[in-house]
Amino acid sequence: MSISPLEPSQLLVEDSRPSPVKTFKGHEYYVSSVSFLPSGQEIVTASYDGSIRTWDIETGEESGDALLGHKGDVYSVALLLDGQRLVSGGEDKLVRVWDLGTRELVGRPWEGHSELVSCVDVSPDSRFVASASEDSSVRIWDLDSGEKVFEEMRCEGPVCFVKFSRDGSKLVTCSRDSHVRIWDWREGTLLVGPMEGHEWAVRSAVWTLDDKQLISAGFDSKIRRWDSETGESIGEPVVAHEGYIYSLALSSDGRILASASGDHTANLWDASTLERLATFGHEDEVNSVSFSPDNKRLATGCDDRLIYLWNVPQLEGDKKSKNDSFLDVCPTAFLDAEFAADTS
Repeated sequence: MSISPLEPSQLLVEDSRPSPVKTFKGHEYYVSSVSFLPSGQEIVTASYDGSIRTWDIETGEESGDALLGHKGDVYSVALLLDGQRLVSGGEDKLVRVWDLGTRELVGRPWEGHSELVSCVDVSPDSRFVASASEDSSVRIWDLDSGEKVFEEMRCEGPVCFVKFSRDGSKLVTCSRDSHVRIWDWREGTLLVGPMEGHEWAVRSAVWTLDDKQLISAGFDSKIRRWDSETGESIGEPVVAHEGYIYSLALSSDGRILASASGDHTANLWDASTLERLATFGHEDEVNSVSFSPDNKRLATGCDDRLIYLWNVPQLEGDKKSKNDSFLDVCPTAFLDAEFAADTS
């Protein structure tokens, strides 16, 4: 799928930075991971307080009991397509599977890593789980049995991030050694890389809709684009933030990229040109970012223990009429200001 470049004027912006629609309060320490459930009506978050929580977007309240079981920080959560189960990884070196209906652990935790589990991801067919660890390895697990598919894939430094390609055939890893790698995860063999260009730890990456390109970011504050077949860098890197970049997300239509940073902001970018479109300001470092399934909302998780919900500004082509303003297409942006103030 080709993505047409967007002109800066195509994004409706306010004179000042937008305010969040809602904030969600309940975690007792840093919020490390945030994702929308497939329904788009709930958000799931993980925290250094050892808990995983789900939130009702309309009420702003927790939906169900917190998922408790990890000993120490929880760093990553990945949802299955059915929205009924999720996988988590954390400081206790374990991978866990949870049932969101019963709020209970499914089976025993998966053991194997010798250091903390920094990231988990679920294959598109929901049959396999990839886990990345500070022990410099990536492991692939059979979701039903909890058994390892093979021993491990190894990088030259702690692995910060892992993500299956959209067609499920490949796996990208991002490491503290500043490299991006692409693997045939069924065989455990390296296909592309190490891809060199980042100057420090690489913390996140997204596949484009056709899997032909990767976009990555990390502690050098830069966003880079890669040819996923050759590993060649595409274009010049963009200095995207004034601090570390912790997380990237791509809208489901492939048009907008979001980045979360230690500079207290989350930015929106034209995914085709990497031109900045909008900035959302926070009170502390932003660790995670996620688009809603319909791309109308953005969720961010922060060091201030809060989860923020934002309206994504509408593109020019999405307006209903030439007279539409930001408030016309996003009417709740300020109507919920009182709620946000009460929960911050």
